Amino acid sequence: MSDLSEPEALRKLIEESGQSFAVIEKAVETIRERLDAIEPTDPDVLAILRAHLLAIGSPSDVLKFFSVELIERADEERAQSVYLEVLDALARSPIRPERTYPVERAMIKKLGDQGVDVALPALSVLAGREIYPISRTAARAVAAIVGSTDQVAISDRLKRDDLPEVVAPDELSAGVARALFPQKRSSTKSSQQRRRALTQKNALPDQSASSLSLRPEGTRARQARLKAIVRAANRDPSRCGNCDQTAPTKVGHMVPQSRGGTDLPGNLVVLCGECRRHLPRSREEAFEDEGTPSEANSDQLSLF
Repeated sequence: MSDLSEPEALRKLIEESGQSFAVIEKAVETIRERLDAIEPTDPDVLAILRAHLLAIGSPSDVLKFFSVELIERADEERAQSVYLEVLDALARSPIRPERTYPVERAMIKKLGDQGVDVALPALSVLAGREIYPISRTAARAVAAIVGSTDQVAISDRLKRDDLPEVVAPDELSAGVARALFPQKRSSTKSSQQRRRALTQKNALPDQSASSLSLRPEGTRARQARLKAIVRAANRDPSRCGNCDQTAPTKVGHMVPQSRGGTDLPGNLVVLCGECRRHLPRSREEAFEDEGTPSEANSDQLSLF
């Protein structure tokens, strides 16, 4: 029997649990307790830290700061890659207005301080959503990378050929400017009230802006993002919504996006592999990356 405190065993537990946040958090706690005996550069350790930081919306800020510190100590290039994944997920996802996202903002600031040009599209989208304080942090990161807070300079940088996914750079730079220099009000109190109102209003992502200005989203990143949305809605993305069993799962849409469905929690459903195999053919779009379900099983699942 393998030692369940070893990184490889911990990583396998996370995979077998369907990326259960409780399991991820316990694995990170084990790594912290055994830090003197664990090599931070171990690929299994890095995989666990990545899973922890991508669990956006989870209430574990203190322990997540430990994961940020450790992944940077182990592999700065890997850390930067994970920060970019987190940023991309935030730019595409609903934001909980009541949270301040301190760990995610710390990662965004690091991308700005490191001058990571490839982060500019997602940073600009997130800044333009005007969700405070995270949009202000994203806007400041844009300014740090560009080396200017001037709207024209930011727009010119977004137009360069090394960022081919950027569409409407002038509109993106205008959004950055709004986050950097919010509309003045007669008092600090009224400015704060305005920011709170904007945050509540803009908590949902602008799907059109995200899809036009961000790189195509891979299946792995998409699942990580959708599971984070489910988790933020106080649902367990490792538990099947049909059979209620804890298992490796995937998240799909009740109403597919091709028919106008959104990424809001109420439109997301979590299913294990066995239940996905029983989906009716008419619902095959719910899990875009799945193969066509068998017609023989089409009447065995009434979830949709």
